[in-house]
Amino acid sequence: MEHFGARLKRFRDARGWSQEQIGFELNVSKATISKWESGRAQPRLENLAEIRRLLAEHGLTLDYLIDGAGSARVGEPGDAYQAGVARNSDEIALLACFRALKPSRRKGLIAFLAD
Repeated sequence: MEHFGARLKRFRDARGWSQEQIGFELNVSKATISKWESGRAQPRLENLAEIRRLLAEHGLTLDYLIDGAGSARVGEPGDAYQAGVARNSDEIALLACFRALKPSRRKGLIAFLAD
């Protein structure tokens, strides 16, 4: 029987995402994602809301991840890449810097970049 981690890995692989990319979005380490996928650990309760948010954008429900209930549209590797996940180390660094800014500075940066 397929477990949470196996379903998470299948979804991640279908999207072409690395463990590091998903870990960054969920504020956990690449090692944590690896443990979840291998079944050596399970996400904590506080991680579930973030997992649901991130994966719901791509057609995967938390119910499906946890116990295989319902259905999920697991995209093909060629599906369009979504903006919610950083693609490379430069984007990860930029996102980390952005998240460290105060909300008012974030707005200023966005306004500056929009020009």
